[in-house]
Amino acid sequence: MRPDELLQTIPKNYRPWLHLATTAGSGLIVLGIACGFIEHLTAWELLTIPAVFVLANAAEWRAHKHLLHRRTFPFHILYDRHTPQHHVLYTFDRMAIESYRELKLVLVPAFGVAAIVLAIAPPALLLGWLVSENAAWLVVATGALYVVFYEVAHLSYHLPASHPVSRWSLVRKLREQHRRHHDPRLMQRFNFNVTVPLWDWVRGTLISESQFVKITGEKQLPRGSA
Repeated sequence: MRPDELLQTIPKNYRPWLHLATTAGSGLIVLGIACGFIEHLTAWELLTIPAVFVLANAAEWRAHKHLLHRRTFPFHILYDRHTPQHHVLYTFDRMAIESYRELKLVLVPAFGVAAIVLAIAPPALLLGWLVSENAAWLVVATGALYVVFYEVAHLSYHLPASHPVSRWSLVRKLREQHRRHHDPRLMQRFNFNVTVPLWDWVRGTLISESQFVKITGEKQLPRGSA
């Protein structure tokens, strides 16, 4: 499907800010509820936060590589929304949205957030049984915060270069890493982490600017030009 045809598939009654409020807002609500149950934390329980962050980063890498870029039953709808749509509309040379209505093709589907919350529940219950109730709620809180981080980070990479957020140095750096993933020749092989490229580094799928130039034979575009 061509980019212009993809844009025409966005329903006329689509509300981009409602979509963002549903995904990021749901994460914030879960975060708030979880934090409300936490009390008298110990230093050992706080170690749950970095542990969950690392595991969430690994899960993000694996889901992106194996579900979003491979049509796998019963998650084929995730592939359909990502590779044939998101990657067709947004390429290395065209990363920025031209209208906020395009958030339909950038943000996580609402059912995706619900699936993530359900996926967090079993390890939280297990840790609550093995360690403590606080540890269980920290799993939920950290997982919810990671979902919000993912959603906001990904959105920031696709904002126009003139947007104030696009000028932040950290956003520019992470955006360039994500932009290399949007090169059709590389999207199946490199830069699967959208948030922090920790697991890309661990698994050897992190491609730097110099490697990008060497592999593609092209020069990196000026930062912020796409």
